[in-house]
Amino acid sequence: MKGRNYKAFIVEGEAREPQIISNLCKIHFKDCNFKIITLPAGQNIYMLWQKMKEDDFDTDIIEILRETSRELEGTLADLTRDDFSEIFLFFDYDGHQNNLPAKLGMTDAVNSMLLNFDNETENGKLYISYPMVEALRDFSPNVCGNVQNCYCALDQFENYKNRSVRREMYTDFRKYSFEIWRQLLNVFVMRISCLLNSSEIIKYDTYKDVVTPLLIYKCQQNHIAEGNVFILSAFPEFLLDYFSIKFWNSCIKCSKRSVKNCKD
Repeated sequence: MKGRNYKAFIVEGEAREPQIISNLCKIHFKDCNFKIITLPAGQNIYMLWQKMKEDDFDTDIIEILRETSRELEGTLADLTRDDFSEIFLFFDYDGHQNNLPAKLGMTDAVNSMLLNFDNETENGKLYISYPMVEALRDFSPNVCGNVQNCYCALDQFENYKNRSVRREMYTDFRKYSFEIWRQLLNVFVMRISCLLNSSEIIKYDTYKDVVTPLLIYKCQQNHIAEGNVFILSAFPEFLLDYFSIKFWNSCIKCSKRSVKNCKD
């Protein structure tokens, strides 16, 4: 069938990520003329990337998902890559730790994946949550952070889910309202400004011109070298990338970084 317009959201998990994307569709994409299909990959991003790399990226990602996941055979029935105008991938940084090929360094692997998955109309565009999807609920409205809550130690990833639960204000991704998303987006812009060492909140033009998933990862390297990751969710990043300045102006109201006991 011609003229179909789907967008693929490829995720690792089969529980939380589909809940988030379902809510995204309800809150932010309810009036759009396309259909978003969530595709749980059932495998680590390294595995998916390696399969595409082995074929020199000549095999498209939709066919690889169809071949490697029986659960997706029904979802992808009668669909080909041509039916998807855009592909986005959402993965957790913490999941990369144990599935990295021994011969490949962590930094080089993530850099390569972000370079290979850098265009939603081609191989797909990759967004990474640091350390994991639960970063989406790990925030306080209107507050950038208070130092210890800005980071997660690399050796504490297994404890992060419980840690984020203790701090979260909103317990159910399925019930996020536009106002909650607005709070999330404001905190995200505060955190990005901090990650970029900007004393002022960055503006829309700066964000669009400068901030990319690859730049965020390069900035994360400074913290990773010290044994931490800077906590940052991929989903606000995606929304600010996807929509125009009108969306930014309707959501981003913070005029300065609001912090508690910040070292800056």
